[in-house]
Amino acid sequence: MHYKLYCSSGNSHGVEEYVSYFEIDDSGYSVRYIEVKADGSAFRYSTDHPADGYGVLPEGVWNEPEASKNEHGTVVSISAELFEAVWSTTVCANVP
Repeated sequence: MHYKLYCSSGNSHGVEEYVSYFEIDDSGYSVRYIEVKADGSAFRYSTDHPADGYGVLPEGVWNEPEASKNEHGTVVSISAELFEAVWSTTVCANVP
């Protein structure tokens, strides 16, 4: 597994600010994903809960060179422990 933190701040596409955390399998597909918006609302997706009225688990293979372009914001690798801490403690609006 691979773990990424993405921050949209500074992107040149006009995307609203948010931070997201990805768990990506060895094939490059997202397995779990959390998005935290600037207003503090958070949403969680996984292969068990891939979509709802708020959003969707990112589709397609992770493209590191594309995601890492400065125009999109910032992407950094994070540890599995940090991802698990965020996954287990973040209160998400779309999960009971």
